[in-house]
Amino acid sequence: MALRSPEAAIRSALVADADVANLLGTRIFPVIAPASATVPFATYRRSAVQRSQSLSGPTGVTTVILALDLYAESYEAVRDLADKCRLALDGYGGTSPESVIVENTSLDNEADGFAQLAGGEAPPLYSVSQTYSILWQEQ
Repeated sequence: MALRSPEAAIRSALVADADVANLLGTRIFPVIAPASATVPFATYRRSAVQRSQSLSGPTGVTTVILALDLYAESYEAVRDLADKCRLALDGYGGTSPESVIVENTSLDNEADGFAQLAGGEAPPLYSVSQTYSILWQEQ
């Protein structure tokens, strides 16, 4: 059974985007990438949840703050990947293959960085961290 969450919907949107898929394929992982992952790759994680309330209780409309971390071997490659992800996700809305209804996705923040993979034998990777607000209908 597919996970019904905005994270799964965002992953599906990235995999379905031809420009992103050309660079990442399906190498988009929740929280941590496997040691066998080839570069470039992406990870995502939920960093916050904001649930709205009315006088009668929860409205069912929730905002998830999602961190998308992108990794590549060069600065140019990771910036290109970040731009392609931004174009695919900023303003995204619709119903995902997992039947998740995403009302709107907006890019809130973006920062460059680097990461040293476990073991330290390989050179550091360039990274871009993007933070998205995802307004979705929680079940």
